[in-house]
Amino acid sequence: MIGDVIHIYSLAAGLCSIPVVVIVLYLLGLMLAAAMALRWPRAADTISAQELAAPDHLRTIVMIPAHNEEEVLEATLDSVQAQKYAADLFEIVVIADNCTDRTAEIARSRGVTVLERFNKEERGKGYALAWAVDQLLSRSVQADCFIVVDADTWVAEDFTWVMTRHLEKRKDARGCCALQGRYGVLNGGDSWRASLMDAAFELYNHVRPLGCSWLGLTISLKGNGMGFTRKVFETAPWRGNSVTEDVDYGLDLVHLFNIHVGYVPSARVRAQMPVTATQAASQRERWEGGRYRLLKDRARPLIRDSFRRRSLVLLEAGFSLMVPPLSEVAVFVVLWTIVIALGVKYHLLLHASGWIALCAFILAAFVTYVFGGMAVAGAPRTAYSSLLKAPFYIVWKFALYIVRFLKPGKGKQQQEWVRTERVAVPTASASRTDETPAEVPEK
Repeated sequence: MIGDVIHIYSLAAGLCSIPVVVIVLYLLGLMLAAAMALRWPRAADTISAQELAAPDHLRTIVMIPAHNEEEVLEATLDSVQAQKYAADLFEIVVIADNCTDRTAEIARSRGVTVLERFNKEERGKGYALAWAVDQLLSRSVQADCFIVVDADTWVAEDFTWVMTRHLEKRKDARGCCALQGRYGVLNGGDSWRASLMDAAFELYNHVRPLGCSWLGLTISLKGNGMGFTRKVFETAPWRGNSVTEDVDYGLDLVHLFNIHVGYVPSARVRAQMPVTATQAASQRERWEGGRYRLLKDRARPLIRDSFRRRSLVLLEAGFSLMVPPLSEVAVFVVLWTIVIALGVKYHLLLHASGWIALCAFILAAFVTYVFGGMAVAGAPRTAYSSLLKAPFYIVWKFALYIVRFLKPGKGKQQQEWVRTERVAVPTASASRTDETPAEVPEK
């Protein structure tokens, strides 16, 4: 009888170990690849001094989708209009989507192009971008590149300069190139929540893409700080009918059109994050709903086709959708450790010394990923200190999950553009000591 219990407990522990071990090793592998990328960058991902010195020659449009953004739009336009790029090749287009405030008026007062859209049936950033891209592609004078930034974003003054040069160099034989810049947090010092989000962004939006890029894999689009050649939009129409339009579009590019999304860590944007529980809950519900839909609808086809097409790129793209957020991974690691500890204490595990060694290794690997990744990213001190608040955040987050599960209509996908409340942030607060802009010639 005791022997049966030991075998069952060991089997259960083994089954629980598989996802924990695979996910932690996957994250650690990407962190190590990111560290390698800093030491030995790929030639295909770098721009030579001669290429950097070449004059601007690509006609570029910066698209800013906006829904009731009167509080933050001017600060965003300050940074976008300060771009070091040839003025005759550079246009700013604000897409005022179903706005009921002064967003369009503010944009016009700043001398930028405004595309104003009203559609009660198709509401959302994805629909707005799809509509705007169609409008811009129908022009007689065509742009060479399109850049997308959110309306609450600080954009580094060399962003367009850096992004266009990478778009020109890294396009494929069809003229297609899709790139994601480094997307960070603008207001990390405003609250412990924003600071914790800053740490998470460094790992998810920088370390993981940097590792994937060095390994030759595709990158997940983040929705902010994206760049595309015109041929991409002509080849692959933008998806509108999704609350995760950015991730969906990036997956469409690699899955349906064989266009890999690259990463440009030197092209930097920063956006506001929620500072209060109410703001964070609204944003988290939207993100989590979109994440579970992606897991349900996109992961299995990607993994299935990765075997059919023998594509490691598709396999990683599908698997990455299955990796939970860092807070959930931490919970799973802790719970798994408790299972192992109880098994060892009560002599319920076969080969207990092996389990102890595995548990110690996985704990060390997870801690190495978090702190090593933040070191690779050059995270500020506030990001490290914010980790002390992580347990409180995890409890709050799982409480939200319970509320969402019990709430009527929980399975219904929200398509409407639900704006997270925020306040204006001065653009001067965006600078950080770890950021060194490229040497951009004066225009």
